[in-house]
Amino acid sequence: MAALVLPTRPAPSSMTPRPISSRNEQRPASQGPVNRYMRPGTRWAWDITLAPQSYVASLEWDDLLSESDTVIMKIYQPGLDTGAPGSPLIDGANQIGRTLNLKGLTPGYVFRKGQWISFPVLGQLFAYKVRTLTTVAGDGQVALPLLTLLRLPPANNAVVDVAQPRAEGFATVDPQSLEVGTDRLVRLRFTLEERE
Repeated sequence: MAALVLPTRPAPSSMTPRPISSRNEQRPASQGPVNRYMRPGTRWAWDITLAPQSYVASLEWDDLLSESDTVIMKIYQPGLDTGAPGSPLIDGANQIGRTLNLKGLTPGYVFRKGQWISFPVLGQLFAYKVRTLTTVAGDGQVALPLLTLLRLPPANNAVVDVAQPRAEGFATVDPQSLEVGTDRLVRLRFTLEERE
């Protein structure tokens, strides 16, 4: 299975992320507290709408119709300047939990709450959101709190995409969006869902 890289133009007119939770929720049969237990496995899906484009231009997006391959797309963060994070790498193998140790960052770099990062695990990109505002230490290291648990432990020294994070997953195209309108434009809508 290959990962197909989608075009970066046109940028989406909307890209709405939503978590697909793996948490365990316990609700009592009678009155009592509801409990939620976090488990590894929560992944992300993005509902994406592209700006109207000509039929010919829309053909560049035909990789979305692949039945077996995953696609890779830039995660757009409008208005967020990711700055100069340095050359971030995973700092240590076998990491689990909601904290990711990184090295090789620009000292003093600030991760914003809700900022996206991505990195490969076993040849597949995984995307995560930062849980709280966090500043990199003077040695370029940081213990970065994540919104969700790590799904699989990343390899030591794996490259982390901070400046331009990307998502990888299967695409599902809204079949009605493939219609060419009377104005001869295609309004493409699809969902990209991480596969693990």
